[in-house]
Amino acid sequence: MSVALRPERPPNPLVGLLDRLGPVLLTIAAGIVLGLQFIMPDKRMIAVIGAILMFGLAWRLDMVAALGVLAVALPFPRGTVFGSTNLAFIALLAVLWLLRVSRGQCARPRRSPLDALVLALFVAYVISFYNVTTAVDLGYALPLFVLLAAAVLMFFVIVNNLQDERGFRRFLDFQVVSIPLVCLLAVWELNHPGQYFIPGWIGFQVSSVGEINLHNIRVGSSFQDYELLSEYCALNALLVLFLLLRAETMLHRLAYGALLSLVLFVLFATVTRGSVVALAAGVVYLIWIVRRRLSFVTLVTVGVAMVVGFLSMNYYVANFTRSGNLMTRLAGSTKFVGVMPADRAGIWMQAWGRIFEHPFIGHGPYYSAISGLRTYLWPHNLYLFVANNVGFIGLGIFLSLLWTLLRISRPRTDDLRHGDFIHSYMIIAHVQMVVFLIDETKIEFMRNGNYQFQVWLMFALITAAYQITHAPPAPALVPAGGLPGIRR
Repeated sequence: MSVALRPERPPNPLVGLLDRLGPVLLTIAAGIVLGLQFIMPDKRMIAVIGAILMFGLAWRLDMVAALGVLAVALPFPRGTVFGSTNLAFIALLAVLWLLRVSRGQCARPRRSPLDALVLALFVAYVISFYNVTTAVDLGYALPLFVLLAAAVLMFFVIVNNLQDERGFRRFLDFQVVSIPLVCLLAVWELNHPGQYFIPGWIGFQVSSVGEINLHNIRVGSSFQDYELLSEYCALNALLVLFLLLRAETMLHRLAYGALLSLVLFVLFATVTRGSVVALAAGVVYLIWIVRRRLSFVTLVTVGVAMVVGFLSMNYYVANFTRSGNLMTRLAGSTKFVGVMPADRAGIWMQAWGRIFEHPFIGHGPYYSAISGLRTYLWPHNLYLFVANNVGFIGLGIFLSLLWTLLRISRPRTDDLRHGDFIHSYMIIAHVQMVVFLIDETKIEFMRNGNYQFQVWLMFALITAAYQITHAPPAPALVPAGGLPGIRR
């Protein structure tokens, strides 16, 4: 008998009741579980609840919003038996993206100028495992390699899902939420050195140079590294400044102004010279780019405001907080041996000499502290670090990648308030790359399992912005009575 001829069955009242009661019962059950965890916390149960929450958010949200949640969560990873929560969340988003692409719900992957270089760098790290000879080094190298793989995967997912200005701006909104969270955690650390913010998850080791818990605290926030936090603040100060200059309402100007002050405060609280010098060079370069938009009076006003702001912030941090004095470090302890800082000269020469033990494919993803009978320190230089890991061949690939990012981020306008948001954003992105390249001469982001995601996030945003500005035009519709490509 045809289905259409079958008599219609009356709706089952039990099914309707379950539909109405289901969300209520689920909410009650979740409340009971959360209440029990609040009274008697179990780290395994908390991890499971967090994973379920993340999966639910990723499943219900569109890809841009899901990536925004990732941007907020990235600085605060939680260790698990299989790695950090960042690895799990990135893998989850990659799977969801591929499923949606296969169902036609997302655009198919598209090529970018960085694809070949990123994949070549990944292959160079794979080949470098040839020189990992001990089980101890392999135990360290594998997790670091997995982190690199996750960062590369995140790069491709972001680049292929931020495909228009609206999505790009939405993602930056999430980034603006993440920045104050990292900075406020640093402020808490400054006032509670050596304590746990969340037991078993986020805690801080005492990093003071003078009296423990009293003076000269150098904050590292969730990155646990004051030099990398200072670079994070320097890069994001430029982003917040850009958003402040483009703000259209007084409320937004006040909000971005307060956020910029917070970021600069944390920057000074790290008491790190390199990032401040790099940021100063970046600001001078930014002024050079937009010089045609500035009058002499505006230029003098901006210069005086920068000097007064620098001195005021340093005075406040040095005298009213537990942090140190940045001016003292700049003026009193910065010495050079030739063109090299005195506190870097020895380890730079040591790292340079070590490269020639395996000059072509490097020592492997892990920078071991011991090689043969010698003990090595961190090189405190990204380029020496990469050359030690993957040799001069890998370093060449990496430098080509950085050069490509610098090239594609070259701005096509000098107006920070240009009508096209992406074109004006490219000015800041280009300056961010300059600041990053300068600052990484005294630190290496790849040694940190948390912060390196922030760098690859910056790479992805630059590439996505380039892709948006160079997107091919929409295909022309077939005119009535004719075929495309045939002129009449």
